[in-house]
Amino acid sequence: MKSYDSNGAPPEAYGGLELLQEDTGGRASSDERVLITLRRHIMDGSIPSGEKITEVGLAGLLEVSRTPVRLALRALEVEGLIKKRSGRGYTVVDFDFDDTSNAYQVRGVLEGLAARCLAENGMSEEVDGILRRSLEMTRDALDHLRDKKDSGMDLYQEANTLFHETIMRECGNSFVPFTYTRLETVPLLKLGVLVFNHDSYDTEVQRLTIGYGQHLIVYDAIAKGDAARAEAMMREHSHATITYSMLFSR
Repeated sequence: MKSYDSNGAPPEAYGGLELLQEDTGGRASSDERVLITLRRHIMDGSIPSGEKITEVGLAGLLEVSRTPVRLALRALEVEGLIKKRSGRGYTVVDFDFDDTSNAYQVRGVLEGLAARCLAENGMSEEVDGILRRSLEMTRDALDHLRDKKDSGMDLYQEANTLFHETIMRECGNSFVPFTYTRLETVPLLKLGVLVFNHDSYDTEVQRLTIGYGQHLIVYDAIAKGDAARAEAMMREHSHATITYSMLFSR
């Protein structure tokens, strides 16, 4: 069994894992892009379940420093895609896509309920300001992505997480976020997770643009106290990570 460690194997030995170099200047990409790229390679099987991966090996393979790889591995562990080995390194978790899809359905119900509760209870000025800021950040992120600026992914991820976590946290029903915490160990269920396929860049930007539009609708419904619309759109939006990724890949 091959392992993604510091054994000196050439890059072609690792399932075609791409180097993280930008088109201009060969500058190593951001911390967030390391995370997104590793997550995608785990999901598409380039790094298969059961494989051993290490910070040193991945840093050398991707031609980036160890710091962004270390941060990415910690995030992937939280997301449930990898787990600590008894010795050095991590192992890619063998997860069932159907289970993850089913868990997303449950998350959609919880996120929809959170949006409904917030619409019914009303937003404070602080929460309103946070959601408005997340929308502005998302709009700016999409402008960056359309200009092929790698910083767009960082900003979109930050804005996406801010939007979803704020609605969940501030919905006014403490049992909603409490129940959601039971799902966080399921791969990819963490709020705001961004999956981006660089091989279909323009299509992915289109998908994220639709996601932004859904954020706008959810915010508008919450602001107007339209609980039914807020819940329905948030449930639809919550399915986007898996459902839309499959739909747009056809």
